[in-house]
Amino acid sequence: MKKIILLSVILPLGALCFSQSIADAVRAFDTAVFNSAVSRADTAIGFINYGDTGTCGSVAPWIQAEIKKAAASTRRISVVESAAAMPEAKSVVATRGASGAFSSAKKTGSRSFVLGGTYYENGENLELFLSLYTDGGRVVSTETALIPLSEIRRRKLTLYPENVSRAQQINQDFTSAESEQKREDSIPAKSAKKSSSAPEASSFRITAAMLDAQDNLVDILHPNDTVRFMISTEKDAYIALLCIDANGDKNWLPLQDNFMRAYEVRTFPDIAGQVYKVVDGVYGAEQILVYASTSLAGLPVQDSGGTYRRGDIQQTARGIMAVRQQSAEQYETGVFKITYTVME
Repeated sequence: MKKIILLSVILPLGALCFSQSIADAVRAFDTAVFNSAVSRADTAIGFINYGDTGTCGSVAPWIQAEIKKAAASTRRISVVESAAAMPEAKSVVATRGASGAFSSAKKTGSRSFVLGGTYYENGENLELFLSLYTDGGRVVSTETALIPLSEIRRRKLTLYPENVSRAQQINQDFTSAESEQKREDSIPAKSAKKSSSAPEASSFRITAAMLDAQDNLVDILHPNDTVRFMISTEKDAYIALLCIDANGDKNWLPLQDNFMRAYEVRTFPDIAGQVYKVVDGVYGAEQILVYASTSLAGLPVQDSGGTYRRGDIQQTARGIMAVRQQSAEQYETGVFKITYTVME
């Protein structure tokens, strides 16, 4: 009996001793790069978010700084600014690694990678899940690090913004609306002529990212920062941009020309002398919804705005569906969400 009790005490202590730090995780990534026969990994530090909220607290920039510090001591991982990263890598960072089919090996032995992750509260620790993936979105290696919450408190860092519950609700609404829209897009319009040879419609891909004044991809902003949005669609499309600020207020961003050719990459604002600027005094999680449709009829009605309420995104999607059912025109509509955090 004594031996069993002794083991039950020793095992948790042993597991605790071997818990990884951020530096340990980065060294493990360096080994993974070596095992991939890559001599140098040009690595952009991607977004570090709280769970699946798409937002973060002030702990995120500290984690990013610790990753950069650890990478400086490795032999193969070379941290690069996202402005200097390959376009493919930018796309992967912007979509949290969700893009694919962009991988392009180089004969020089140098490759582009992205290192990003998510974190959660786990007892008295912050559990950080990091992933290193190629510029095509293929995961090379994953590592976990534990950071004592006492360390986070000592540094007076926050884990998430005060309005994180709204961000989570908007994420849920977005996921539901996107799912509903894809189902609707797969059903031909009622009044359209049926053709056995015509393929079913499907939501097309939208790629969008937020850039700072130096063309770096960003998801953490401060008051008076200016930003632009880089957008591309895989089909000719009309777009509309809806901003939901940290207070929940909705505003449609002005565009001069909202028609885009397929695979064209454009930045907005596209109005001479106009900039998108972060408002002072409003902090927390904010969202930009990028709507794109092959027809103007597929875009939401751009009303005066108002305050975001639960289910607003689904209501917008249902409104688009209703318009489609009354029209013989077949079109496709998609939406892309950019979440970012405004910090003091």
